[in-house]
Amino acid sequence: MISRSLALALAFSFAAPLSAQSVAAHADFTGTWVMDASKTAVSGAMPAPSGGGCVITQHGDSITIEMTQRSEQGEITTKRVLGVDGKEWKNSLTYQGTPMGLSSVLMWNGAVLNIQTNSDFQGTPVEQNETWTLSADATTFTQRMSTIVNGEEWAAVTLVFNKK
Repeated sequence: MISRSLALALAFSFAAPLSAQSVAAHADFTGTWVMDASKTAVSGAMPAPSGGGCVITQHGDSITIEMTQRSEQGEITTKRVLGVDGKEWKNSLTYQGTPMGLSSVLMWNGAVLNIQTNSDFQGTPVEQNETWTLSADATTFTQRMSTIVNGEEWAAVTLVFNKK
């Protein structure tokens, strides 16, 4: 079964790139963001993170996301560079020496960014469904994630980040 630290690594590593649709018509998550742990909500098998943040940079047709999160199991930092072209993106994550392939598909629903990422951990299918929203004043973004393992919801988390 999937471990708590793997779930944390997955939950915080699924970055939120933008689709090929007009960037100007959608939220721009560029900035340095600090997680508000007091507004974190977690259900299921995943422990609540105690802190973290991310730096997101949109540049032309690419986006760079560097996320850090802290929990009782330590600190995890992931970095990704993704294209803004609306296609399936393949990335990888190494967890305890085991490489995992990640496949993400992104879709805008108005101002909400939806991300579905599929992966496999040692033969166990893992699906991550996310929604990212930006506040009207662009000072807060909320990330809601559901992690599904072998077809059943394993954990759900809502993270709130404030712009630094």
